[in-house]
Amino acid sequence: MRDRERIAAAVLRKFPEKKVMVIGDLIVDEYVTGSVRRISPEAPVPVLYYQETDRKAGGASNVAHNLHTLGCRVCLAGVAGEDGAGRWLRRYMEAMSVETRDIIPESGRNTIVKTRVATKGQQLLRIDREKTGSIGEQTKQGLLAALQSRVPELDAVILSDYQKGVLDDAALTADVIRICKEHRILVAVDSKSHRIGAFRGADFVKPNNLELEEAVGFRIANDADMDRAGNLYLEQSGAGCLIVTRGHRGISVFRPGVRRMDFPAIPAQVYDVTGAGDTVISTIVLGLASGLLLEEAVRLANVAAAIVIGKVGTAAVTGKELIEKVYEEQDCGTGCAD
Repeated sequence: MRDRERIAAAVLRKFPEKKVMVIGDLIVDEYVTGSVRRISPEAPVPVLYYQETDRKAGGASNVAHNLHTLGCRVCLAGVAGEDGAGRWLRRYMEAMSVETRDIIPESGRNTIVKTRVATKGQQLLRIDREKTGSIGEQTKQGLLAALQSRVPELDAVILSDYQKGVLDDAALTADVIRICKEHRILVAVDSKSHRIGAFRGADFVKPNNLELEEAVGFRIANDADMDRAGNLYLEQSGAGCLIVTRGHRGISVFRPGVRRMDFPAIPAQVYDVTGAGDTVISTIVLGLASGLLLEEAVRLANVAAAIVIGKVGTAAVTGKELIEKVYEEQDCGTGCAD
């Protein structure tokens, strides 16, 4: 990777100076593990002999986790109940010094929990406990007020939309982007929504390949399809830039009037891709906020993704890991990002 000393300086010196607000769907990822020795006599299903339960921050909460681990200051806004999972999430984030005062409880809405039951790394079942649908008007106004109160201290805002209700209202998304642009705050969107017109004015939007296909309404089978889909999404969304994560194909970047740029994925042992998109958007946002060029920030995100997919579960990357990998990629010869 070119200019590795400058990039390393950005990660180690400038990342800690930045403050980012994450607004979106807060999720608790729960992992129930055990061993399977027999099939139940009651039904043709395995009997799990319980060993332990582990919890991790998911959804927008994982974006906040990634930002914190990369070294910046973070505040988190969204909706979580005053139930056990919600209390755990607040404590977990606060233990990382992530500010949680803008997490709003809404009557009748539980904290979203995704429970994965697994044995020997193989998932047997997932149980989702969630209430989706748009949040109430009072909650929307509370989120906007939280953003307004933090404007003087923010370098960037990330909208993390898992289609669980917090960012369902296109008007809310548009208001957040408007406020950010008025105050020259970098704003990025990671959304599963098809209502991409609400992203107008965002500095960049980051769907994955499947989300891009669903938004434009056709399958991407070749390079021509990718160009057509990316340019259509970019035009209809009105965002300044489109960054598409494509799994083993790496990352593609679209900007108005510029040819598509492709950044090949860095070869890595894949253990778990859960949350890799959260790592990518966190790294790009911090890179841009710290003065890196777009190409440098995307290459850095590719490095971060190669690290995180080598970890199990919803994971994050530290600044130290990132710099070590940057220098390793510089020295590794063929297969490096250029």
